[in-house]
Amino acid sequence: MLRARVQAEGYRNRDAALNYLRSLLRAHPDDEEGAVYAAGLLMESHRSEDQAEGRTLMQRLLSSGNASASIIDLALADAIRRGAFRDAQGYLDTLLTERRSSRDLLNAYTVQRGLGNNAQALSFARELYERDPSNEEGAAAYISALIDTGRRDEASRMIESRLASLPGGTLKSRYYYLRSRIRNGDESVMNDLRSSLFEDPRNLEALIAMFEIYHRRRDERRAVYYLKQALALSPDHPQLQRYQSEYANLLGTAF
Repeated sequence: MLRARVQAEGYRNRDAALNYLRSLLRAHPDDEEGAVYAAGLLMESHRSEDQAEGRTLMQRLLSSGNASASIIDLALADAIRRGAFRDAQGYLDTLLTERRSSRDLLNAYTVQRGLGNNAQALSFARELYERDPSNEEGAAAYISALIDTGRRDEASRMIESRLASLPGGTLKSRYYYLRSRIRNGDESVMNDLRSSLFEDPRNLEALIAMFEIYHRRRDERRAVYYLKQALALSPDHPQLQRYQSEYANLLGTAF
């Protein structure tokens, strides 16, 4: 197990980690810690066969009876990743009866937002933010929830305060993206999205937003440019898969 973690977390070598975990599970098939860790690595893979193996392992863990919190966590993360928010809500409800960690609150915000329940999403995000205002994930979720519920002025004040205090990088990228959501006019929006991608070229939300602007403009060449980058980061994203089908003739064989 330790060798697997060193490979996965130290060397970012998923395949080597899985080799150790498969050996562990052959010798000890009831080792829950190893099975949960293996299933998580498999489902995070971009290879469809790995994802299928991971979900099979996860279902075996879920069907074993009286699933532990770590197994429910695994199923919740997978459901959120797939955009299966109704499934995710069932797992989340189970966890919230036992605990209310910051990660649980962030997941609750994500699930409720995915279901279109913006008022409930705001409630969870506010609770998370008030628990620890210095938590940037919680602050970003709260700002996003404010925007979703029409409280743009309050969101704007928080965004400007955050942008002024950050030196750069992925967090600043996220706040530029959030600011783009309250801008008026495509050019102002795109300026913030470009700033977001300058700080973090792998910001998936900013890539999707840029794609959607060019998609609306019917500028296929630029739309495909951003769609390819977004698909490379998240090939299983439900929204991107719909666009992938629409642009299949332009995407070529890369995806």
